Amino acid sequence: MILDEIYLFLKSAGRVKTHAAFSVQYLGHSARYYDYLRCAGAAPSLQSLIKLATHLSDIAHETGDDLNESPAGQLAKRVMSRALMRCR
Repeated sequence: MILDEIYLFLKSAGRVKTHAAFSVQYLGHSARYYDYLRCAGAAPSLQSLIKLATHLSDIAHETGDDLNESPAGQLAKRVMSRALMRCR
């Protein structure tokens, strides 16, 4: 799941320490939302995907890198692509 990849990226960057923090700060839901998604195999909400892509884009811009060159930017593009696919 892409959320696992993003969680590990953010954790290694020192931006998040726990699943609960990731759920609240980056997905915009309750502290157990990410754990629920993982256990149930459920898809994240459209709102969560857009919020996550926005945060990742902000991180990419903080470094001054182009979205295509930054790991955060590349993740943001992948998340936004999934969000747009859900809107079809």
